[in-house]
Amino acid sequence: MTKFKLSPSYQEIDAIINFLGYGNPFAPVWFIGFEEGLGDMNSEDAIENCKSRGTFSSVMDLHAAHLLLRQGGQPIDLEKRPPRTQVWRFIAKIMLARQGHESWHTTEAAKDYVRFCLGRKDRDTFLTELSPIPASRTTDLDWMTRFAELDDNLAVKIQRRKNTLKQLLKENTPSLIICYGRKRGDEFASLLDLEWERVSNQISKSRDSKCLLLPFFGNGQMSRSVIDDLIANKLLNW
Repeated sequence: MTKFKLSPSYQEIDAIINFLGYGNPFAPVWFIGFEEGLGDMNSEDAIENCKSRGTFSSVMDLHAAHLLLRQGGQPIDLEKRPPRTQVWRFIAKIMLARQGHESWHTTEAAKDYVRFCLGRKDRDTFLTELSPIPASRTTDLDWMTRFAELDDNLAVKIQRRKNTLKQLLKENTPSLIICYGRKRGDEFASLLDLEWERVSNQISKSRDSKCLLLPFFGNGQMSRSVIDDLIANKLLNW
């Protein structure tokens, strides 16, 4: 397990904690999740990638950042072979639907969006997370536990990052903010300083409809019907 082998320096921990997200923070659409997933990478890759993440700037282009990471010992080149993460696929489908593409629901259209548009520094999305510390799944605390063992000020630094995100949101005022993971709805509401209003069993929104709370995009929780409902209720038009 990685929790016994991760040995990042204070500087590497700071860089990982201070990482805000991928893409363009002044983009019209923000996506906010729980924490970045580790996918199918093994412990050796995870340890190596922990060090690579320790070199990240606070904001990174998704493609450029993943070229610094490894899976199966090889660089992750999104343009040649993007990971098959459902989270990215659903983000791509939502963006394609928002842009009016008739083929938004197809796997090929979503793959192409991930390869060339998602989280790019000069495009229309910014991808961030409630927690800057990656995990293989929502119940995985390996990295979080290890970081806390190495840095007594971890909680303070995570709160400082949250305050930075709040300030960035205030400066940018994106047209649309999409949070995914209804179980953490209270945490998203705290970050955005709002109360959720129920639209359906799967969708909640802010009073002005510019912030949405959707199911988690992985683990079979999200579906095409949710995006159909977003379109029908004109919730992607901002």
